[in-house]
Amino acid sequence: METLADRRWDVRFEPDERLLVLRSRDGRVALRASCSLEVSGQRLTPAEAAQVSVTTAADGEQPATIALVFRTLAGGAGILSSQTEPEIQWTLSVALSDDGATVETTSQIANCMPYPISLGRCSLLDIAPGCGRVELVGDDGSAVFLQTTGSTDRALVRRAADGKGEKWSRTLLHLVSHAAGRALHLGFITFDRQTTVHTFTYEAGSGLTSLQSTCDFEGYELPAGETVRSETLMVEAREDFHASLHEWADRAARHYQPRIWPKTPAGWVGWSWVDGFNVECYEDVVIRNVRAIRRRLAGFDIEYVWVSIGNLKDGLPGDWLGWDFRNFPHGHEWLIAQLGELGFRLGLWCGAFWMCGALTEKVGELRDAMLRRGGEPVVASPRWDYGASGLLEPEERPCLYSLDPTHPKTLAHLRHVFQTYREWGIRYYMVDFLNAVSGATPGHVPYDAYHDKSVIKGPEVLRTGLREIREAAGPDTYLLSSSGPTLQNVGYVDACRVGSDYGEGRALSPDSHFYPATFVINSPDFWTSHNYASDNMAATYFTHRKLYLNDSGNVMTLDKPMPLCEAQIVATIFGLSGGPVMLGDDIDRIAEERLALIKKVFPRTPDVAKPVDLFDSPYPDYPKVFHQHVKTEWDEWDVIGVLNYGDEPLVAPIALDRLVRVAPILFS
Repeated sequence: METLADRRWDVRFEPDERLLVLRSRDGRVALRASCSLEVSGQRLTPAEAAQVSVTTAADGEQPATIALVFRTLAGGAGILSSQTEPEIQWTLSVALSDDGATVETTSQIANCMPYPISLGRCSLLDIAPGCGRVELVGDDGSAVFLQTTGSTDRALVRRAADGKGEKWSRTLLHLVSHAAGRALHLGFITFDRQTTVHTFTYEAGSGLTSLQSTCDFEGYELPAGETVRSETLMVEAREDFHASLHEWADRAARHYQPRIWPKTPAGWVGWSWVDGFNVECYEDVVIRNVRAIRRRLAGFDIEYVWVSIGNLKDGLPGDWLGWDFRNFPHGHEWLIAQLGELGFRLGLWCGAFWMCGALTEKVGELRDAMLRRGGEPVVASPRWDYGASGLLEPEERPCLYSLDPTHPKTLAHLRHVFQTYREWGIRYYMVDFLNAVSGATPGHVPYDAYHDKSVIKGPEVLRTGLREIREAAGPDTYLLSSSGPTLQNVGYVDACRVGSDYGEGRALSPDSHFYPATFVINSPDFWTSHNYASDNMAATYFTHRKLYLNDSGNVMTLDKPMPLCEAQIVATIFGLSGGPVMLGDDIDRIAEERLALIKKVFPRTPDVAKPVDLFDSPYPDYPKVFHQHVKTEWDEWDVIGVLNYGDEPLVAPIALDRLVRVAPILFS
């Protein structure tokens, strides 16, 4: 059994090799690491430093700072020389937690030259063949790792030796060796200014052969005489494979101090099985469903109605205050009042950083407030298929541009929209498609030019816009983010979609690029189906109610013609998620036996279930066993959920020593 003394680190700096050495007291884990910094196209390491000085902590043993000085020729040629001036000073700080079981390292870069320098990748740990190594005693080459995406993209546990070449994981890397009985954790506990990523190579015969834990400044220009800090990295090695994940989330939460929404929100969106655009009037669908909720789900804590796209004039993103009277003939004031009488609040969808190309006047006003690539405004999506645009031939449909969150015009636009919405009484939003402005944060829309160069490209650009939305929407407004970064939204949103669009319905459309039908059934590996949802629920469970509420899909749809077995799986995932739920069914018309399934997931429990076998079932397998402890004012109990997406019955042991207590079983 591992003890705290075993987990304590000894830290030293070897001046001859210029390597930082971290070694656990029990000798089971050790890292001998260099570091590197890209400056104006040059890669600098301690080996090239003209001067290295080390200060120690109060005990006089552990290094506290490692100061590296790089001297260059005047004029910015970037050639190392022996001159005394000018210089770049790069100072690494190393600190141990009070119990000695966690190492934290960060750095500061000072530009002491008379001209700006361009910063690239800053690797706080840089291990390569011939320059450092990782020792994990007992590892037999079969380690697995949690590949975190830091976004709504699929997160998985993978075999570290699978495939060839370099692997990656964003913000945190969690490597588990069953043979060594250790989890090696490397996690950036700050991640709001630079893009953070770990890259490594691992071979079945050699284990970890290279490792870089990197903050990427992405060309940020550090002015003359200025300093900038990197993000902060924590290092742990634990016998408990899950413990460091929770420790990482706790430390990140202590740094950002996000407010956590006290309730687990529930509401209705109801796009499934109805067509509020072409068959019925959207307004009528909403009103008869909210009345049905109060009649058929009386006493259930369901308080939001999420209206998506149909409220927008002609369905065009960017004209957020334009109202579509065809879908909602009585206008927003009447709708909000009607909902209020029944105890509901209106919520809206908003792709806040999008501007539709069909809105020519607004595009003209904001053209200079758009992100740019190669001198041209960035196109976030080449085609918008909804609303009036969906009636056009595909080649005639407008594109969507990316607004620049650092530009004063964009900030004024966002402030006006969300302050006006607030005056209307809107208190719920899904703020969607953040990947339109997040760059490599992660994102899928690259850009190379933006307005405020004092802001670092990537997370800081995104967060500049999110801060404006948060302040304008007000503290009592629930903000849910989607389609893009998750971790980097901490502090500005109340919940994050941690996966893709699980459970959402779409009207049938023969030329849609999105969903081939209302739902995909009998295909659990499809990107909107069960496996993606439960994988992301499992791979991100440790952030729930620490950084924000994890939203594992948001829309729970259970009614016929969905097969009963599929509906039971959906209900189980939502029952175990501990997160928000939006009802996707037509509650006015839903069958009684399916309505009974909805009732089983209420009242909402606050805590997400732990994926017991997370590190035992690497891809293409998937976590199947989830343990959820429930405590109320009147009782407490445990639930074990077992998921089986295969064609054959699943027979699997559940080791009770891995659970808190014996529990009732819920099978799907």
